[in-house]
Order: sequence, then C-alpha cells, then structure tokens
Amino acid sequence: MTAPSTVLRAPAAQYLRMSTEHQRYSLENQTAAIEEYAEARGFAIVQTYADAGKSGLSLTGRDGLQKLLADVVTGERSYSAILVLDVSRWGRFQDADQSAHYEFLCRSSGVQVVYCGEPFENDGSMISTIVKNLKRVMASEYSRELSAKVSRAKIQQAQLGFHQGGSIPYGVRRVLVSAEGQPRFLLGPGEAKGLNTDRVVFAPGPPEELRTVRRIFQMFVDQKRSMMGIARILNGQIVASSDPFRWSERRVRTVLRSELMIGFYAYNRTSQKLRGPRKLNSSSQLIKTRVMEPIVDLKRFAKAQREMGYHRQHFYPKEDMLRRLMLLLREMGKLSQRIINSCPYTPSVGAYRARFGSLTTAYAALGYKGRPTPNRWRQYTDEELLAGVRKLHAKFGYITIDLIKADRELPGAGVFVERFGSFIETYRLAGLPTTKEATVQAAARRGRQKRSERFSDGALLEGIRRLYATFGYITGALVDTDPELPKSIAYRQRFGSLTKAYALAGVSVGEPEATLREKKRVRGRLQDALRYDPSKPRGGGAAKPS
Repeated sequence: MTAPSTVLRAPAAQYLRMSTEHQRYSLENQTAAIEEYAEARGFAIVQTYADAGKSGLSLTGRDGLQKLLADVVTGERSYSAILVLDVSRWGRFQDADQSAHYEFLCRSSGVQVVYCGEPFENDGSMISTIVKNLKRVMASEYSRELSAKVSRAKIQQAQLGFHQGGSIPYGVRRVLVSAEGQPRFLLGPGEAKGLNTDRVVFAPGPPEELRTVRRIFQMFVDQKRSMMGIARILNGQIVASSDPFRWSERRVRTVLRSELMIGFYAYNRTSQKLRGPRKLNSSSQLIKTRVMEPIVDLKRFAKAQREMGYHRQHFYPKEDMLRRLMLLLREMGKLSQRIINSCPYTPSVGAYRARFGSLTTAYAALGYKGRPTPNRWRQYTDEELLAGVRKLHAKFGYITIDLIKADRELPGAGVFVERFGSFIETYRLAGLPTTKEATVQAAARRGRQKRSERFSDGALLEGIRRLYATFGYITGALVDTDPELPKSIAYRQRFGSLTKAYALAGVSVGEPEATLREKKRVRGRLQDALRYDPSKPRGGGAAKPS
C-alpha cells in the first residue's frame, strides 16, 4: 500500500506552542512529530498557527491560538481538523473547563481537534473523555508545582543575597560571580548571566554616582525639595544617569525608596502566581538581606521614608494644600503642572488630583482659571492612531516611542498600549518594522541621509577631485575614511553608483599600477619582519612568528 496522495488527504491545520517556562519540545520537534502523524493518518497540513515563547496559562498574548479560534468560529478556514502534539501544548489553563471550552468551540464549528502525541483517540468516547480531562488537570497541576518550586528557589537565593531579577536603582551595580563566589565582571544594563551556576550580587556604583545619591537625599530631606524639582536640577546640571534616560520624578523616587541605599536587599514584597493578580505580601513574608555597605546614613534614609509617607498618604489638610497653592500663585502669577511639581513647598500634582479629584477642581477652589490645554485624550479611531504613526515614520524614516510622545497631534503612549496591546503590535498593524534592529537601522539610514543632504552635488564631486589630487587615485575606502565627506553610500544614492560619481568628477577609477606595486612591496617587507626571529641563524629552519 502506498501513502495517500496529497489530493486525497484531509486538509488540516497544525498548532504549535513553546513556553518560556517549559521548553522540552521545540517548535521544530513538534512540527516533525505532527507531520509524521499526518503522513500516517492521511492528513495534509495546509496552515500553521504558532505561539513561540508563550506560556499556556492563559489566552492572553497567544496570538496564534486567538487567530485559530477566530478563523474556526467565523468559518474563514480551509481545513477540517487541527493537529496538536498533546494536551499541554493546547494549554495549561488553571481551569480545565477553559481548555475544554476552546476545544468545544472548534468541534461545534465542524473542526476536529486531534492530539498526535497522546495514547488515546480524541473520538468522544468515555475513555478518551476521562483521560483527556485527567491530562488537562495534570497539565495545570504541573504549572502550579513548577511555580511553587521556582518561588521557593528564588526566596532561598534572595536570603543568600543573590539578585533575583528586576531593575536596580541608580548608584548600584550588578556583579557576576562564579559558583565558588569569585567575581567575574560587572553586568551592564540589559545583560544577564550565561551559566546557571553563576550568581549575581550587588555592589556600590562609581564614586560620582554615590555622591549624587547622597545629594538627592540631602535635597529631599534637608532642603525640602520635591522629587520633580530634584529631577529638574539634575537634568539642568547634566548629571549623567546610569542609562540613556533622563532624570524624572519616578527615577528620583526609586532612589529614595530603595533599601539598597542602606545596604539591604528587599525581596518578595509582592507576588503574582500563575498570571493571576499581583498582591502585596505580609511583612512576615518579606525577605531582607544585608548585601553591601550602606550608601547613605540610616537616619537620613528613615527621614526620607517618613517624608515620602507623609506625601503619599496625603496628610496635608485641604486648607493647607490650598494655602500653599495660593502662595505659589501669588509668587509665580500663574499655575501649571510643571510649576507645582517644581515648587519645594507644595505637594505634587498627583497629590492634588488624589485629594480634589482633579487639578481643575483645586484651581476652582482658589478661583483661578488655568489656561485651556489641547485635548490629547479625545476619542481617536484605530485608523487615526495608525495613520499618525505612519505619518511620523514617513517624516523621520523610523519610529520610536519618544517620537510618538513628542507629537502634539497624537495622544499619550498609554492610549496605544490600551488600544492595541503594545507598541510592537501598533507598529505591526501600521505595516512598519517591529524589531529594535530594524528601527535602529532605519534611524542610522535617516541620519546618513541628513548628513549627505548638507552637501550639494558640486561639493561632493569636488571632494572626489581633492582626494584624487592628494593620493593619485580614488576608491570607496578613501571616501569612507575622509572626515570632511559623507560615506560612499551617499554618492551611490545621489549619483546612482560610485563609478558614475567618478566619471562626473573627471577622475579615473582604481589605483595606479605603480601604487599597487609599492603597496605590495611594503606588505612583503612587513611580513618578512614579522617572520624574522633574531634568536635563530639565517639558515636555521623555519622562523616562528614573533
């Protein structure tokens, strides 16, 4: 018997999923196993849905499964079966009925779900129903057990003083150490350990950062400056931060609140199990470990925490808040978010909003009418948002979050995340590059284009003539190394090719034969010098490289 031909086979789709927490099966292995099953059972795979690096705990973020269910329910499909490796690839939902619900949607739409690697046929019989439900419970139980094991391991490592992920505040560095505790090197932003046996510990940052940290506490505790005011001072004096971002109220707050400033690593303040809601843990569950020498004095740190708690709990009476705001109005003649946050004796704008409901209400209590501001939070349609992103990309040649935030015709960044899920998804829907590398390359191309636009055609050709007169020949390498000219790619974009640019400049292409011979002689002498060993006689065997 020969295998059924493709024409006679039943059309089927395959669903692949690989979790970041459980990578026993790669997508390639799943594909091979499903193809072998399809070959033996007479299926022809006509479409593939995949979720690479996605957890099976929920449907959120699993674009492949969402697209599959949408195609099945709406009837926009050309297959009658869905092939999945096993029950756990379909999902590790904590509620087994959720997994059964999604399978029921497929079955009620006339599409059969087939598990290729399971020892039972998914034919609706009593045995298959019992075993399948047991497999679903086992898949969810595996996730619960794995989550508990990982949580216990992280708590144990935190008690030993090892970093368990997350960002670190300004003034602190991460150091990679071996299993024996020997330091290897400092980890930069975004870098992670490469070996499971390695560990990451904390260390104080450079002396200039430590001085800045102490200065932040001094301005906040002694000078009674607001966190926004401190950020403005640091930005105005061009105090470099530990990453490319500028100082902000949030970054200053992180420095003031972090217990690493007094040498303690605090872990397990909050927990989030199995993609559930994040909850605040009790004080008995909090892990505190001494990991390094303190950067600031303990008493000053405690004063900062009391001051922050005073602001955070809105202990200011309404009358006192209005009195401070009236003093600021008389002093400045007007009010705005920037003015309030920069003032050392008023609470922050967030405190006024929390206390009065809005800043406009606080202004009304003073009898002050602020300047009307453009409504950046009006209701935008999806197409308006995507068109605005495309317009920015067409203007700058690339797209970033900062460009979107700076555009006065678009709403804030939160609107895009709330509407489309993420900026990556926004770029994808707008038909734009979705990887960081593509964005960086586009920005670099735009930068080169801007630099080349400063040169006229005559200036570019005159640069070629200058190089030719200096060296006696012209090549693309000479153009690239000249600091007064743009790169050779600018010539290709302007004139079509370097050869055409050389012809327009009236110079010959390549290096003269005499120059090439001289270069060859120089290279030969250099190689002889490198091979020569003065410890051996001239005729004594092969020379060893120095």
